[in-house]
Amino acid sequence: VAKDLGLQLPTLKDRDAHVFDTGRTRYFFLDLQNGHLSMMEQVDREEICAAVAKCVLNFEILVKRPM
Repeated sequence: VAKDLGLQLPTLKDRDAHVFDTGRTRYFFLDLQNGHLSMMEQVDREEICAAVAKCVLNFEILVKRPM
């Protein structure tokens, strides 16, 4: 995430970056030690979007203090 945003790794921590899932379940985790976006738990595709061919999980990354 740090690389994608063009930030140095310490900057993510200094700017208190967070991941916000748009659904009820929190699936994503932003590790501020290494800048990686990871899954918090296994995703059950059939449970989330059983009747849809294309399954999408939306999330937002909030970085405090403007770029």
